[in-house]
Amino acid sequence: MSARAGRLGRPVGLKGYLGLYAEPEDMVYFEPGSVVYVQGDPLVVRSTRHGKRGPEVAFEEILDRNGAESIRNNDVYAPNKRLLEDGEFWPDQLIGLEVRPRGGRVIDVTHGPSQARLVIERGSTRFEVPFVHDLVPVIDLDDGFVQVNEIEGLIEP
Repeated sequence: MSARAGRLGRPVGLKGYLGLYAEPEDMVYFEPGSVVYVQGDPLVVRSTRHGKRGPEVAFEEILDRNGAESIRNNDVYAPNKRLLEDGEFWPDQLIGLEVRPRGGRVIDVTHGPSQARLVIERGSTRFEVPFVHDLVPVIDLDDGFVQVNEIEGLIEP
C-alpha cells in the first residue's frame, strides 16, 4: 500500500531537480535510491538537497528541466507509508480555505513542538491559531472552509 509522501513543485535549474513539498518526517522516503511513485510510475530518487526555498529532489529517470516540467505539480506516493487517518489533513489541503465565521483565508500551516498552527490572513492582519479541535472544530474541504473559534486575547485584530 502506498500513501502520499509529498508534492512536486516547479523545476529548479537544468539538471532535473524539482521543488519538494513534504513534511520533515516524510523526507525519509526521499533518500537516494528510494522508489516513489508519480502519476503511477515508479521513480528512483537520485538526490535531494536543500535549495533556497526548501527541499529539492531529482530522480534517476528525469535528467533535465524538460523532464522535470513533465511531472511538476504532482503528488508523490511512497510504498508502505501510513495513510491519513480521519481528521488528518495535508497542509496543502488547508491552504486557501476560507475562515468562518469572521472571514479570512488560511495562507500557511506551520509546525511547532506541540502542534501545528494555521496561519490566517484577514485583510492586512496575519495571525496563527493552534490547529486543535477546540479552536478549529470544522474542516470542510468540499465546501472550502474551516471554522475557527476565536478566543479573546488569542487573536488581536
